[in-house]
Amino acid sequence: MFDLIGQQDDQRAYYDTGGRGRSHAFYTGEEQYRREMERIYGRRWLPVDHVSRFPEKGSYVTLTIGTGSVLIINGDDGIQAYHNYCRHRGYRLVEEAAGKRQSLVCIYHCWVYDRNGKLKSLNGTYFDHFFDKEKNGLLPVRTEVRYGVVFITFSDDAPDLDASLGEFGEFARVYELADLKCVQAKDYPVASNWKLVAHNVNESLHFPTAHKDLHRITDFDDAGTYELKGDIVGAWQVIRDSYNSVSMTGRSQRAPMPLVPEADLKKINWITILPNLLFGFTADYVMMQWVWPESPSTCIVRHFWLFHPSETAKSDFSHEAVFALWDKANYEDWELCERTHRGLSNPLWSPGQLSLDEEVVSQIDAWVARETADSVENEG
Repeated sequence: MFDLIGQQDDQRAYYDTGGRGRSHAFYTGEEQYRREMERIYGRRWLPVDHVSRFPEKGSYVTLTIGTGSVLIINGDDGIQAYHNYCRHRGYRLVEEAAGKRQSLVCIYHCWVYDRNGKLKSLNGTYFDHFFDKEKNGLLPVRTEVRYGVVFITFSDDAPDLDASLGEFGEFARVYELADLKCVQAKDYPVASNWKLVAHNVNESLHFPTAHKDLHRITDFDDAGTYELKGDIVGAWQVIRDSYNSVSMTGRSQRAPMPLVPEADLKKINWITILPNLLFGFTADYVMMQWVWPESPSTCIVRHFWLFHPSETAKSDFSHEAVFALWDKANYEDWELCERTHRGLSNPLWSPGQLSLDEEVVSQIDAWVARETADSVENEG
């Protein structure tokens, strides 16, 4: 992809010194987490889903961010997010992760909302002249769609979305991201700070020891880091000569996506939209992996597998070998993240040296530190 994105600086400062990890408080502290939720998750545009998960009017998904719940639904005017709570007494409306509904019923007092968030019925709740039904619909959350990705923000002064995405559009265009279909999604609870998961999925240094299946197919030594414009970070890694797909078998009959450059047919492009969405762009499929913070010590990882519609339409289409590889690798990763979190929870932790292969880890930490401004980096 080097011919499609900006000039890469092979002499950048990181190559002179490497990087260093940050403090116990930065990775596990309550105050740092509070600032992240307020200044990153509470202010920035957040990628939350893919348009293929909303194929019909009334298709919806739910998402937990911190202590809040969001409902994203395909209404008459397109995909729109709402706070997932009844306006009457705050009852959480929808518990299911995904589905389809034309009406949203609060089972506490039977208030009913339509798929556009409007209050349809109070079902016997008595109000008189002081109640305005039109002003008691679901509370909307700002929503935009770019390159097939659904974004939301809780802020009225969020940074410009297109500027934040920088060069991401080049990857999205080549891999036809907006046209792909999500064929499976899975959520994983992880007892770790969310940043440690973001670190883990953005470096392949651990592949030889932790992921024998991935290491058999991908070349740990034939890899590199991108320097990208926007609030995105990324790296690339090559698939070994005897394989053509990142899956349990390493082989696929799926046709490569037609716009992928020849030089990238045997490459994984690992691109992350900060703060929390990793893409694994490969020639025959794309994976999307979110990490959503729940607390300083817990998070939820949501993983999608997307394929080109020309392939999913075939009678013999199967993604089982892809899912099998990543589902196994995910559980291997979560153990690494959880044990790392337990180690970093020790107040006596002293930051360690980062290698040249961990540049993206350093980039993620630096971005979070900038966004949280006067962070507690020097405490603990």
